[in-house]
Amino acid sequence: MADMQRLIEFSTDASGAKEIDTAIRAAFDTLHKEAPGSVRLAYWRLRGTDKFVALIELDDEKNNPLLDFEATAALPKMIGLHAQGGYPTPQEIELVGTYGFNL
Repeated sequence: MADMQRLIEFSTDASGAKEIDTAIRAAFDTLHKEAPGSVRLAYWRLRGTDKFVALIELDDEKNNPLLDFEATAALPKMIGLHAQGGYPTPQEIELVGTYGFNL
């Protein structure tokens, strides 16, 4: 497991949420096809809202494989266009406890 995990959370409007959702799905299609081993990424959308939360973990912060593929590199740009306040600053997080998750 990498030493650092980052949490990203942001809100948008309904039309922005639809475009971001489409970009997320395209990014994950690419990740499943290309299978870079040095990154772990998850996105959630709070049900019934236009709020998103993401968790990202990179083995090597200086060599981010998400920048190597068109769909994954386009995702932050899409978020920046539609998120209230622009692209959110990823926040470092520290796991305090878990049960039953493979984290």
